[in-house]
Amino acid sequence: MADLLQLIQTRRSVRAFTDEPVPRAQVEKILNAARWAPSGKNTRPWRFVVVESAGKKEELAKLAPQAGMIVTAPVTFAVLLDRDAGYDELKDVQGIGAAIENILLAVHSLGLGACWMGKARNSEIERIVGAKEHEELMALIPIGHPAESSNDASRHPLETITRFI
Repeated sequence: MADLLQLIQTRRSVRAFTDEPVPRAQVEKILNAARWAPSGKNTRPWRFVVVESAGKKEELAKLAPQAGMIVTAPVTFAVLLDRDAGYDELKDVQGIGAAIENILLAVHSLGLGACWMGKARNSEIERIVGAKEHEELMALIPIGHPAESSNDASRHPLETITRFI
């Protein structure tokens, strides 16, 4: 358990990447971690598109806010919500969030870095990643080898964010 807590507490968003490729085996490990996330009624409403093409990454970067990191990251995941697989919008979005957290922790456990880009949502990006009509883009996640070490991040003290009743 201590290893998991340390992983959670040391994970940071990474926005600058080296040009070192991410091996397919590592990409598959990350995706496997995502598919083990919990979801309401076990609907598993997530779908993933792995963007490796430089041309596609350039297209995405033109449309997504603060998207320069997409171009430099060797791999970007597009995380989609499959509306046909779900049963309740809130529960489905919560399940997507759990899958994304699994992705971020798996990335960190492999010595890689990533950034959860939740504002990058529009129909043109969905077209570029080949989203089907019943799929909605939830996030883009550029992934790669960090170009620099991340700073320690502070958190609010537990007593300011928690109430025991």
